[in-house]
Amino acid sequence: MDKLREKIAIHTLKFLSNKSYENLSLEKIHKASKINKKIFYQIIQNKRELLKNINIYFDSLILLKSNTVDNSTKRDMIFEVIMIRFDILNNHRVSIIKIYNFLKKNPQVFTSLIPSFALSMKTMCKIAKIKDDHLFGNLKINGLLILYFLTFLVWIKDESESLDKTMNALDKYLDRADNLIKIINK
Repeated sequence: MDKLREKIAIHTLKFLSNKSYENLSLEKIHKASKINKKIFYQIIQNKRELLKNINIYFDSLILLKSNTVDNSTKRDMIFEVIMIRFDILNNHRVSIIKIYNFLKKNPQVFTSLIPSFALSMKTMCKIAKIKDDHLFGNLKINGLLILYFLTFLVWIKDESESLDKTMNALDKYLDRADNLIKIINK
């Protein structure tokens, strides 16, 4: 991720930690980031782009931390990668919950962000060494996306530092996915 996009993401998250999503504007983030106006508006054209940019920023942080993922089973690796993402989200909990509350009320905006989330799942699959390039590649990405969103709904309510409820839910969902794959492969 380039430094300008990173700066915009950080300022957007910082803004949202103190104000609502409804109060968010490109102008406010532009002023806070102190990036040349022309360059800023070349990078970000609307509020949805701010949200996509945050997602890209989180992906870049996951890639930076991916060297901590143990080279073990694919299931364990994807568990670790997703939990890295939740640890990152936890660092920006207030901002993420505000975004979530806005998206809950505005499903059309959420729907427009799904391709960005799918790219994140693709990145996490690569880190976990899960191949997504054959016939079932999109199925794996979409399945992981569903798994992630289900776990995210648990994370929203898990206010513990250790994220035990989130880890348990993710573990349970991964087990169910494994069982489904075994049934399909019979």
